[in-house]
Amino acid sequence: MADMKTPECDREAARLLTIQMGGGKKAQFLDRAFVILFAALLFALAILFWALPDRTFSETENKDLTQLPPFTVKRLIDGSYTADIAEYMADQFPGRDFFIRVKAASELALGKGSNNGVLFGEDGTLIPRSETVNTENLRDNLSAIAAFADWCENHGVPATVAISGRSADVLHHTLPDYYGSAYSDALWTAMDEAAADADLPILSLRDPLHERAKAGEYVYYRTDHHWTTLGAYYGSEIILTEMGETIAPLASYTRETASDAFFGTTWSTAGASWIAPDTMEYFRFAGDTDFTTTIVDNGTSFAGFYDTSYLTKKDKYSSFIGGNNALVTVTKNGGEDRPTLLLIKDSFAHSTVPFLAQHFDLIIVDIRYYKKSTAALVDEYGVDRMLLLYNIDSLTSSASSVLLRAGLQ
Repeated sequence: MADMKTPECDREAARLLTIQMGGGKKAQFLDRAFVILFAALLFALAILFWALPDRTFSETENKDLTQLPPFTVKRLIDGSYTADIAEYMADQFPGRDFFIRVKAASELALGKGSNNGVLFGEDGTLIPRSETVNTENLRDNLSAIAAFADWCENHGVPATVAISGRSADVLHHTLPDYYGSAYSDALWTAMDEAAADADLPILSLRDPLHERAKAGEYVYYRTDHHWTTLGAYYGSEIILTEMGETIAPLASYTRETASDAFFGTTWSTAGASWIAPDTMEYFRFAGDTDFTTTIVDNGTSFAGFYDTSYLTKKDKYSSFIGGNNALVTVTKNGGEDRPTLLLIKDSFAHSTVPFLAQHFDLIIVDIRYYKKSTAALVDEYGVDRMLLLYNIDSLTSSASSVLLRAGLQ
């Protein structure tokens, strides 16, 4: 009878309260289970952090990993020890590579189109993002290059300055339309203005390579910031034509696959491990082993242009002339009297060496590492021509080209 006298609304409220109380018990159970699982995960990661041996190098990121820093009271007080410990724990975190991939995938899923400063383009193209540049470095470098080029010309050594584009300059058509090419255009305009102020003629390789890339040619790697061997061929063709030389026809080369598993530096930065690798080629020609490449830094030499030991490593691009070194020579065997080219370069020039060496013996200088007078090499090696071949990023990322002024009179 009591139930019959209870208003319908009160009975419904009581029913809902009973459901909520039962649901509350379930929610409490799920909350507790989640807390326990989360605590267990943290405990497991802590155990793994100390149980697993420290890694010294990350193939995925292509970088040396921080090791356990030494403890001193002084470093603890000034804060450097805790900063180093934080970096050490981040680098040695269990499953670091997995979490890097998860972060990259989540950034892409959220529609951001980039991760760690790398833009995701069409067909797995990865492009380093660069929106601001150091124009002061640009002007200082071009002024020093102009002074060195003038010095060469005054000593009877014709000089050519060639500048190649970054991935952002050549492959920007693979990005969504809203990225555009405004930043790229602004940089090259700034370079043209600085070069004009320094009275320095520049052979620009950006637009010719961009047009070939738009036409579908594989002229820049998708996972690395360098041009491919095909891109290096086209760049060399423009340079040699400027010098009055004729490059061998493309069809005369045998295109040998050096590696079909090349993951470049941009891939390492992006954390996008699902991106397919690049293919690296050597353009072989008859007699291309009748040359000797010598790394003057350490006195080692090898036949031809390729140190194939690098093909088993992450840094496969360094198979071209043995990678970055201060001073390298490339000469043709047999004592043939050939003109000598002084090549001042960054790593973009490495893959052009097989094409340039068909016309010149080469003295190759990287002034990021060569700390003596570059001008002195002109007389020491009897240089006949000078070529400076840089990627435009080398003109803005540092002021190393000012070292070219050393020894000028």
